[in-house]
Amino acid sequence: MLDINLGLLIFTAIVFFTLVYFLNNILYQPLLGFMQKREDLIKSDMENIQQNSGDVEASLEKANLLISNAKSEAAKIRESAVTRAKEAAAKELEIAQKAIEDKYDAFLNELKGDREMLKTELVSNLSTYQNSLQTKLKNI
Repeated sequence: MLDINLGLLIFTAIVFFTLVYFLNNILYQPLLGFMQKREDLIKSDMENIQQNSGDVEASLEKANLLISNAKSEAAKIRESAVTRAKEAAAKELEIAQKAIEDKYDAFLNELKGDREMLKTELVSNLSTYQNSLQTKLKNI
C-alpha cells in the first residue's frame, strides 16, 4: 500500500531544512531585526515624550511663576499710581481751598469796607433821613 522511500524522505527533509535555513537568513532575521529596531525606536520615543512632558511641566511652572510675579508687580505699580494720584488730588484740593479761603477773606474785607462806608454814609445823611421820616409821620 504505502511504500515509504527512504531516499525521497531524506531528500525532502534536506530540501525542507535548507528552505527553513534560507528563509530564516533572508526573511525572518531581517524582519525580526526590523521589528526590534521599531520597538527600540518606540521605546526611545516614549522616553523622549516623558522627558518632554517633564520639561513642559517645568516650563509651565516657570510661566505661572512669571505671571504671578508680573501680576503682583502690576498691582504694586497700580497701587503706587493710585497713591500718587490721591496725593496730587489732595494737593490740588488744598490749593483750591486756599484760593477759596483767600477769596472769602478778600470778600469779607470788602464787605467790612462797604459796611463802614455805609455806616459813614448813614451817619452823614442821618439828619436827612430823620427829617424825611418826620415828614412822613406827620402826613399819616
